[in-house]
Amino acid sequence: MKIVISLVECDGGKWNVCRDSVALFHRLKLGPAIRLARELARDEHRRSGHTVSVLLPGPDAAIRLAHYALPEAA
Repeated sequence: MKIVISLVECDGGKWNVCRDSVALFHRLKLGPAIRLARELARDEHRRSGHTVSVLLPGPDAAIRLAHYALPEAA
């Protein structure tokens, strides 16, 4: 299972931290939103063992800010 935590810009230059389409935290500055999203992803990965990514929308494609996954078997 892959989980995506994304940063979604809202009005006034603030950002929401979302899991799927559900906003978990609202109207944060970008720096704190990134730190919180990475912390959520890291904790979710440790707890569940699932692959978790943090994505920030970019002009052409999303930018992956963090990615937590189990090492692939050789």
